[in-house]
Amino acid sequence: MNSIANSFNLTRSSTSVADAYGANSQKTNTAKTDSTITSTKPQPDTTKTDATKADEIALSPRAQRAQKIQSMAKDFFADGQFGVAKIPALVSRLQKDGILSDMQLERLSKNGITVPSTTEPSKQSLQDFVDDELKSLAKNSPNNPLVNTLIDAKSVLNNMDDAHSPVLAQKATKTLGQLTDYLNSEPALTDTQKQQWQGLKSMMQLASSMGAHQSASGQLSSYLALAKR
Repeated sequence: MNSIANSFNLTRSSTSVADAYGANSQKTNTAKTDSTITSTKPQPDTTKTDATKADEIALSPRAQRAQKIQSMAKDFFADGQFGVAKIPALVSRLQKDGILSDMQLERLSKNGITVPSTTEPSKQSLQDFVDDELKSLAKNSPNNPLVNTLIDAKSVLNNMDDAHSPVLAQKATKTLGQLTDYLNSEPALTDTQKQQWQGLKSMMQLASSMGAHQSASGQLSSYLALAKR
């Protein structure tokens, strides 16, 4: 007990001596100085930070959509050998990745998009088919309007990684209308040729609907109307 009391008294005595010589006063002033320094530190601009985060969140869905389209294009079109036999798998991928909504695909199926039948689909890629048709037209009918139509169709196929852009979607929509007019004219085609032309038309329908500006109405309805002509 005495030792505890003595320790307490010693502490009080030490405190009194320190006060007498101004030691504690110095500590107090130092603490005040530190407090002043701390309070004058520049504060982060939370407004800018929050605005940046908001921009990132706002752009995120668009960026994610673009990445999915680029990934799809790499898997299906990078080798330049996309054929009509791959259309069902492509449609499934577009639906799975959310690039096309169920409503869009339903409307596409009701408005003329075709996929290969159960019979053996052509193994020739659509790109090679377009090249063959262009060679034939250059030889036999160089002024045929189909020349520009096929050039645009090939451009769409070769740039499917940019299918989210309005420019490519508009080109696909224009080409879709021209292909629809051609097929409605009932040209003399073999079954294989008809399958390829229909496959090309279907790809223009898909590309038309993949633009970021498309919706369940508006331009989507306009190209579906073209497909029904």
